[in-house]
Amino acid sequence: MIELNLNQLLSQKDPHLRLMHGQRGTTQSGGLQQTGDIFDGAACFFLRADDAIHLKLEGSFALQRCQSGGWMLKSRDITEPSYWMPATAKMRRINPQGHILDEAAAEWVDFDLDSAGVTITFTAPQGWVVDAVLWKLDTLALIDELQSLALVETQGYFLLGSHTRYDYPADLYRHLVNGWVYEDRYAWPHRRRICSENDAHAMHLIFEGLERTTGKRIYGLLKTQLLLSVLSRQSEDGGFRHGEWTDGMESHYRLHCSAMHLMMDSLCEDDDPVVKTALARGMHFISDKFDRTAIGDWFYHDELETSEAGMRNAPFKWWPRRSLGKSPQNMLVLNTQLDTLVALSRYSILTGDTQYATVVDSGYEAAQTVLSLRPMEWLYRLVFSAVTLTLLPTEQVEKLPLWKRLWKRIGWQVFVPRLPRLKTRFPRLVMPGGYIDRELSLQTWAYDYLAVNLMDLVRAEHGTQRAAFMPYIKGILHFCAKTGIARRWLEHKGRSYALGFYAEALYLLSLHGPDQEIDAMFSEALILCVQQNIGLPPSLLGGNAEAQAGKDRVPQAVLKSVVVANVSRSGRASCLVVNTGKYPVKLGKVLCAIPEGWSVSATEIPALGWLRIEA
Repeated sequence: MIELNLNQLLSQKDPHLRLMHGQRGTTQSGGLQQTGDIFDGAACFFLRADDAIHLKLEGSFALQRCQSGGWMLKSRDITEPSYWMPATAKMRRINPQGHILDEAAAEWVDFDLDSAGVTITFTAPQGWVVDAVLWKLDTLALIDELQSLALVETQGYFLLGSHTRYDYPADLYRHLVNGWVYEDRYAWPHRRRICSENDAHAMHLIFEGLERTTGKRIYGLLKTQLLLSVLSRQSEDGGFRHGEWTDGMESHYRLHCSAMHLMMDSLCEDDDPVVKTALARGMHFISDKFDRTAIGDWFYHDELETSEAGMRNAPFKWWPRRSLGKSPQNMLVLNTQLDTLVALSRYSILTGDTQYATVVDSGYEAAQTVLSLRPMEWLYRLVFSAVTLTLLPTEQVEKLPLWKRLWKRIGWQVFVPRLPRLKTRFPRLVMPGGYIDRELSLQTWAYDYLAVNLMDLVRAEHGTQRAAFMPYIKGILHFCAKTGIARRWLEHKGRSYALGFYAEALYLLSLHGPDQEIDAMFSEALILCVQQNIGLPPSLLGGNAEAQAGKDRVPQAVLKSVVVANVSRSGRASCLVVNTGKYPVKLGKVLCAIPEGWSVSATEIPALGWLRIEA
């Protein structure tokens, strides 16, 4: 059994990672690993034991439920620190690559709380480890922040990686395990939890928005902890590796770019030299992961795709073709191409480093060329006249005449299975009606990725200031409005997550300024997110530094059925107020005080209605 006195968890004397606002150190002794994140007035410790562990904490404490989740051991002596346990101890099976294979609540062998202190003993079966996390809080202010949450802190936000919800601060530790950020799901195809910079970036966006909205310091600490956790996973060559599909720990470049975006978000606040160096290494790693095609440079989806041999280890079927002068294994995945280009472009603007300008220009030219392809228009029109019917919600399908329902059946039984082969023979991603497909070569059809494509096209259009992408954005919006595909996504459990990306995309579009059509679509998406418990867009509170330069604050909602989106732009504060409830609400009763100088065109918001107000 491993015994540990928690009072002796001290600041690391020689941290391996030191930032402007925090530092991380790790020690290994026997069967116990300790990782400590140290901040001014607070510290967080991750403990991992490969045997039974006996924890002792001396002092007089009151055990309280914490509104932020977990438990608070509040010291009865105000001069002594208190402790927050955001998550119960877990026992886990971990493979050599660091994947989580299985987990369960750790077994409590002993627990005792008296005036002298607290003792807890956990045990785990052979081959498992025990993980625990504990915050040490030296200031009453931080305790009060955790013990009292406003409505905006608990309304639920969508996570872009694992497609789950964040509801309150303790939810961070469903993802942050022993100092690394994991997806909160067992990923296909091996049913194991992998590390996810997508989730890390989404939570960083949420915490930045909450920090701006509430002014609480705790969210700044949680942001720094996420940054420490991401930086501590970076490989020597600058890359981030995941092993979602193989034990070879292949890198997935969308996740890698999310780490880059998190670092750039941090640099927008503080010019930290450690972060800047890590970012430069990460950009160098991703900058050459492309295929030089006849139409320009196209970035790969993941490390397996860089070779035909690697792709033979992939867990899916694909068509090897040399269309457009590409390498046979290049699937021509649109969203990864756009996301990587956005990251490289943003890096150049943020740092002034223009060494990747040539590949960025070539990549955007390739993307625009692919989006403009229109071969075999007559055939695609015929096919998509039936395929589009398969994307209608069931309620709409039931109202179709018999001949259209029969044509729909032909669509999903005949055309959809043959669509991948058709795309590889006659390459195109933009279909009649505005639908844009995910890639060119997979022998599957992922219509849920339409939402991801929309989000990345909006980001690319914003980041490059090029109007060339706007026609495709409008095409997708027209397709979504015509078909009601958002409700179709919700009819399939494995595709319902697309609504979260759709809402995020519409949020980013709404930042362009008041637009009746966009505001209406965005409001409808938010209502669906609330009704289906998907979670609200992670950028909703104005924490996305990629899209918003300012730090404007807007009024908060005081009624659970009302959602407020911070859509401020160019130094002008603005918000969209959405009533997700069944009854009309008075604006003055559902928002905290609206500052003077704001333009309010109505005093009441109807049921399932919305209102934009601006400074």
